[in-house]
Amino acid sequence: MIGIDPGINKLGYSVIENFKILECGILKPPSKLTFEEKIEFILKNFKKILEKYLPDIVSIEEVYVAKNVKTALNMGILVGGIISVILSYNIKFFLIPPSEIKKMITGKGSATKEQVKFMVENLTNFYNFKNFEETDATASAISAIFKLKEKCFTL
Repeated sequence: MIGIDPGINKLGYSVIENFKILECGILKPPSKLTFEEKIEFILKNFKKILEKYLPDIVSIEEVYVAKNVKTALNMGILVGGIISVILSYNIKFFLIPPSEIKKMITGKGSATKEQVKFMVENLTNFYNFKNFEETDATASAISAIFKLKEKCFTL
């Protein structure tokens, strides 16, 4: 399972198996790149992660708020590109709203990033997250596991 916390300047990802972190990190394009070059950078590097692990499912935290319309549209372009790459490998994906992820991880849909991090660390026994993007990506992956166990989604 791969979890994604989408972002154009920093995309968090986490690869987990049975609640064990195999790899997590961020894809951070150089700031001097144009928007189009950032998308290309992220998709190229995301593809390498997919090829390395070939997961059954990728869980993407749904983008629900943006500071302005242009940011929202740009995030939509990024997520659409990620979904296109996922589908090119015939991999299933889920889009899960942030409040649903928070509720599944902490029991509270309005949980803070610190609360999510605390619970993710305890669920995975991994305490070396470098940033909230990694934590959020891991929370997305764990939420998909919970949804599958509840049989809310079928493959």
